[in-house]
Amino acid sequence: MLAVFDLDKTVIDTSASMAYRRPLADRGLITTGEVVRMMVMLGNYMLTTHSDGDMDATRDTLTAMIRGRDAATLREVAREAMHDVIVPYIYSEARDLIRWHREQGHAVAIITASARDLVVPFADELGVDHLLATELEVDDDGLFTGEVLFFCRGRAKVDGLRALADRHGYDLDASWAYTDSATDLPLLEAVGHPHAVNPDRPLRKEATARGWPVEEFSRPEPLFSLTDRQSVIAGASASLAVLGVVATGLALWFRGREQDPGSDTAGH
Repeated sequence: MLAVFDLDKTVIDTSASMAYRRPLADRGLITTGEVVRMMVMLGNYMLTTHSDGDMDATRDTLTAMIRGRDAATLREVAREAMHDVIVPYIYSEARDLIRWHREQGHAVAIITASARDLVVPFADELGVDHLLATELEVDDDGLFTGEVLFFCRGRAKVDGLRALADRHGYDLDASWAYTDSATDLPLLEAVGHPHAVNPDRPLRKEATARGWPVEEFSRPEPLFSLTDRQSVIAGASASLAVLGVVATGLALWFRGREQDPGSDTAGH
């Protein structure tokens, strides 16, 4: 039997494709303007429901950014930066569920629309048995061409899953699938035990109508324990970040009051 997990917003509380924006910029693989664009895309992705058309547009935007870039460098960045940009966002509930499936003797697969080049290190660290991901074309010089050989979303996820099941003899009618998006309805319909995780509105409605279990994952935490020194550094960094946000907010509030003729401090 097999347990299949979508990645973004199901196993991790972010988008794997866009989480690497800063490390990629630091290595010169994308520009500062593209970093800003990815931040906007990430915000929209995390807050709204997305259609197949939205996913196609995101794919085209991201592949255009890395066209002509060195594939080996991108893989190196993904491996080196994983513990900073992906590991802290894993849901503890997802980790516990993966552990439970392993204890039951089930194989575990990650299935994601993110590029394989970015998520292989995370899949390896998580210790899953299989990874189904988007495959990008690389030319003879090791550069991305901008072409997508396999876009792992919607019906294509099911095609990949069935091929995997055929190769390894998995019974999909006795298998599980976990995902957050209505774009993955074909994936959920392909298994005997579909579960909606942090579902968007269309999937929640569909899951409720069909009587599928709905799971709420809400506790992102690091996959591995930090050393005491790392914990102190991480805590200090977090405290400084919070103080920075508070200071910025107070500065904007005071500026607003100074500029507001109706405020008590105006003119004083």
